Amino acid sequence: MIRFFTFLVIVFSTSSSFANSLVGAWEGDLIIPGGKLKFIIHIAQENSSWTAKADSPQQGVFNIPGKISVDADSAIHVEIQGGITYNGKLKDKATLVGEFQQSGYKTELVLSKSYKTVLKRTQKVNPPYAYDTANVKFRNEHDALSLSGTLTFPKEKGIYPAVILVSGSGPQDRNSTIFGHETFKVLADYLTKNKIVVLRYDDRGIGQSEGNFNKSTIADFSRDAVAALDYLKKQPQVDAKRIGIIGHSEGGLIAELLAGQKYPQLSFIVSLAGPSVSIDELMVEQLYKVGKVSGLSEEQLAANRVINAKNFSILKSNLSDAEAYEALKENMKNIPGYTAESSNELNQLLAPSFRYFMKIEPEIFIRKISIPVFAAFGSLDVQVDANQNIYGLQTNLRKNSKNKIIEYPKLNHLFQTASTGSVNEYATIEETFNAQVMKDIANWIQQLKN
Repeated sequence: MIRFFTFLVIVFSTSSSFANSLVGAWEGDLIIPGGKLKFIIHIAQENSSWTAKADSPQQGVFNIPGKISVDADSAIHVEIQGGITYNGKLKDKATLVGEFQQSGYKTELVLSKSYKTVLKRTQKVNPPYAYDTANVKFRNEHDALSLSGTLTFPKEKGIYPAVILVSGSGPQDRNSTIFGHETFKVLADYLTKNKIVVLRYDDRGIGQSEGNFNKSTIADFSRDAVAALDYLKKQPQVDAKRIGIIGHSEGGLIAELLAGQKYPQLSFIVSLAGPSVSIDELMVEQLYKVGKVSGLSEEQLAANRVINAKNFSILKSNLSDAEAYEALKENMKNIPGYTAESSNELNQLLAPSFRYFMKIEPEIFIRKISIPVFAAFGSLDVQVDANQNIYGLQTNLRKNSKNKIIEYPKLNHLFQTASTGSVNEYATIEETFNAQVMKDIANWIQQLKN
């Protein structure tokens, strides 16, 4: 997927009429294979200084800085981190006509003056709350860092089952904010109203949590989850014999890993679209399904599957980074449109955290799980295929009368009611988290006995 980053500040002087025409929000549809993405540039001027920020609402990218130059001949030049450029010229007071370019891909991009897109969120949670909340900090002593989060618990005195919420891949705040949706805040609100204590927290290095996100692996995030569980157990409202993890996507994998290691504080897990097959197999299927909903032909999909399988095999191997880089280049050199600039982007795949992730075999841990498991999948999920991963659980998970594995029709990876499951739909859907899934989770947790 095309990555959008942000803009910075450059000083230029131009005529006041041109300046007034440029100031504001500019919006257009960027055509990509199999679809389009909304692209917005916000341009401002203070004295002789120009500033610009960009949004890609469908990808959840807002207000990120970059570099813009403004010429006296009604032209702008924007450079975006990641090899993206946009050169545009003011056609009239409401239209910029220009060219978007990244890694050899070029396309016309017309931007029209408009207001920033406001996306409706029907499940947004606002105070006053029907329960108590507390902003908390807890320590991961192993890595010598503090994590910050929000604890929500019923107002009535008593002891209750409790969960931590563990987010998926990518930097996430405590609300798991994505595309304007506050997924974990909505989920925590529902669960707490149903007498379940919930701790959600900022990923390390994000929000108010200490640490370095970019240099961390799933092993580091697992230790953060353990620290959260340890903190939760000490809370007076918590039934120490009924503490669990609710993990989404990679967070579901973390729940499986800790359950498989028989972490003593853990009584149950809820895996929401959590991987249950080898990560390289998961990624090959993910790219196939993403390509399919993007409109690629079966011939293209089949060819891509072979190339991707080889790439992930290389990343999973014990080759050094230098050796893996050369092997990746060799595997991809015959792809149409592949350039030397594309080779430079291969280094992103060689990040230690990604290579570590590629080597994980969830099946090994799933076979060792003995506590109850609730696993939910969406039938339209293109990132964690329901059929593939339900089969992985059914094959490897021990029999337990309390286990529940459910495939929900018409839900995507974020558990929204969707049309195709495409990532491009995430931002446009008003629903944040399907109510039936939340109800099923709460009922299942409440029915678990000591």
